[in-house]
Amino acid sequence: MENETFILETNNQTIECNVLLKFKDEEYQKNYLVYTDNTEDQEGNLNLFIGSYEPETNCFEINDITDQKELETIATKIEKYWEE
Repeated sequence: MENETFILETNNQTIECNVLLKFKDEEYQKNYLVYTDNTEDQEGNLNLFIGSYEPETNCFEINDITDQKELETIATKIEKYWEE
């Protein structure tokens, strides 16, 4: 994937984020985006975020994933992707 970026506007802040992975999950019929704001946690690991999005709309909006089972399923798929 090319070095794709987007601007996230939250709490009156503008944050440039890098897209790490995009994929569609057939089970949940959603498109997912894995991205980072290039910040690190206390252990020095890159902070990653996961959200669902609608690629067909003109307004790009990332939706939080609140269902724990869905989040675990997506996290497993992401781990498998990085292992390959």
